[in-house]
Amino acid sequence: MLKKLFSCIVVILCVACVTNGQNAKLYNVNIVDVENGKVIPGMTVSLKNGKIDKVKKAKKKIKEGQTDYTGLFLMPGLIDSHTHWGSFSVTPQYMQSMADSYIADGVTTVRDAGGDARIVRRYEAKQDSGKIIGPKVYISSFWAGPKYYGKGVRQDTRGYETVNAPWNQEITDSTSLEHLEKIIIEAKGYGCTGLKLYNDISYEMLKKIVPLCHKHGVKPWGHFATFPATAMDVIKAGVETVSHTYLIDGMEGFTPEFKAKRFTPEEIERRDSIFREMARRGTILDATVKICMEGNMEFAARYTNEAYRAGVKIAAGTDWVHMEGECMRSAFLDELDLLADSCGMSIPDVLRAATTVGAEVIGQVGSVGVIREGADADLLVLKTNPLESLKALRQRVALYLNGKEIK
Repeated sequence: MLKKLFSCIVVILCVACVTNGQNAKLYNVNIVDVENGKVIPGMTVSLKNGKIDKVKKAKKKIKEGQTDYTGLFLMPGLIDSHTHWGSFSVTPQYMQSMADSYIADGVTTVRDAGGDARIVRRYEAKQDSGKIIGPKVYISSFWAGPKYYGKGVRQDTRGYETVNAPWNQEITDSTSLEHLEKIIIEAKGYGCTGLKLYNDISYEMLKKIVPLCHKHGVKPWGHFATFPATAMDVIKAGVETVSHTYLIDGMEGFTPEFKAKRFTPEEIERRDSIFREMARRGTILDATVKICMEGNMEFAARYTNEAYRAGVKIAAGTDWVHMEGECMRSAFLDELDLLADSCGMSIPDVLRAATTVGAEVIGQVGSVGVIREGADADLLVLKTNPLESLKALRQRVALYLNGKEIK
């Protein structure tokens, strides 16, 4: 136990060292263009005030003040589209080890898909003060109906002046349009990027919520099925990102009887009809394959492959961390390996799932997940080309977060 705890402390001390200043020039890198799946060789990238300032062809001779990355590969920082930062980082130690582990995996941005947003606020305050270094977190407001909440204690709002809070709301079919709009505005005012539409939400209610999200610039996210709303209901209502491939089967998918017919021609066609509709609408699937494998739901990998072959955009999200001694550990790189090895995705598409598609999920297209002028300077320097092998992601030379190199 002491040895494991010591290992956690060593990681913390190593990751927490950052170079001074936000301006840097990365000389002669090979840029990994994740959008187009190609490498642009011999470029110099200038960073200024946390942003990518200039991208241009490298000169023949390095200038003073430039960092020579000749022969190395530069790609955007990675995005985990499904975390529960406000649930897993409940203690200072967990918060520190979560941040360190994600940074060690090259993850510079995450989406929090529901939890106590006050914990995320404490984490952000530590970031602002320089006490902790970790990924940027985009939070959601978690919505569900009374059948989900039941009579249990509302943990994520405990201590708040009311049971409901901007980051956690109970709604019913009788909730008025005016009240829905009010609490969406409150969620946005608190800093929530989107809603997490979870459970006990009807199709009729989804059809009211989604247009209000669009009206106020809030992303409509949700479970693949929100019971009683089916997977197809959720898609047709306009939810932009749906989580957990296995939920396409609805409540029936949890029954022993369903196993016998899971891969019959009729069931494959039913799923394919939903995936085709998703592809037509541009709905993103947050597949969460790793947690399914851990939960003996290996069929989710085949479902994800069906979605991929139908043209559905896949985002890389984990919904999971694991414990090593007293430390929280990211499973993000394992998720990427599963998307390639078990779900049949090409390496360029896996990298897009972890960058550009993740940026689309959180509404930050062009700002994160890309290397272009004006984008956030969250960058990975790699020894080898990640478009050839995902193993390159485990061979990092440097990481820049907000334009600062993390040592």
